[in-house]
Amino acid sequence: MQLPSRLSTSTLGDLLGALHREKTTGLLELCELRTPSGSTVPGRQHRIQLFSGLVTAVETPLRVPRLGEILAKEGSAPEPSIQRLAALVAAHRGRRTGEVLVAAGLIPATAVDRALRIQLRARIEALFSIEEATICFHTARPLAGSLRQTGPLPPSDFLHGRPRARDRQRRAGSSARAAHSGPAGAPPRAARADEPRRRALDVLGLREGATEAEIRRAFRRLAASMHPDRAAAHAGDGAQRTARFAELSAAYHLLVA
Repeated sequence: MQLPSRLSTSTLGDLLGALHREKTTGLLELCELRTPSGSTVPGRQHRIQLFSGLVTAVETPLRVPRLGEILAKEGSAPEPSIQRLAALVAAHRGRRTGEVLVAAGLIPATAVDRALRIQLRARIEALFSIEEATICFHTARPLAGSLRQTGPLPPSDFLHGRPRARDRQRRAGSSARAAHSGPAGAPPRAARADEPRRRALDVLGLREGATEAEIRRAFRRLAASMHPDRAAAHAGDGAQRTARFAELSAAYHLLVA
């Protein structure tokens, strides 16, 4: 399975969907890149742990509710006891918050598990706000030891209703049908909407009307010779080969999304 190198050429929903379909186990890593809007923090990293295609843990510096805040909101920890909980957790640094609260008999284990699942959903939800990042995937690489695995989230929590690349294409197609032609002398809007697809076909050396099987074969053939990991004999032009492979990957995912 080939993943794109940049988030902007796909969507997080498409990435998680592909990994879910393949029942993949490992770690998806996003490293933010600068965007014109300034919405990202270059270099900031986020990691998603998957088991058999399901999200089991998320590590992110993005702001999500703390465990105590969730417990208070859920009514599992009355407001007067929050300070006591905080003091107890501070006295047991190095241990997981949920474990400390359950061991002290202050919070039922079921309430902690429910709060951790709510927190995990909040973490994955926060990642969908990232506009641009590099994408890496590692197999069987653990997250920070302070994170608790609460059990996998169901696909409805991280896939259903999420933005997909095909949604962008459908919106572009709808706009083209709503107003077929542009200003005098300009090419029809439908032609402009198809331009990214034509450029992607050119990158892969294909003509309009190529089947999905032909697209996959062309990508595999070109990737085999251009992939940076397989170009050790051409170390001098490594940067060019890396850029070329990223271009191939983006074109492939645009055509088969």
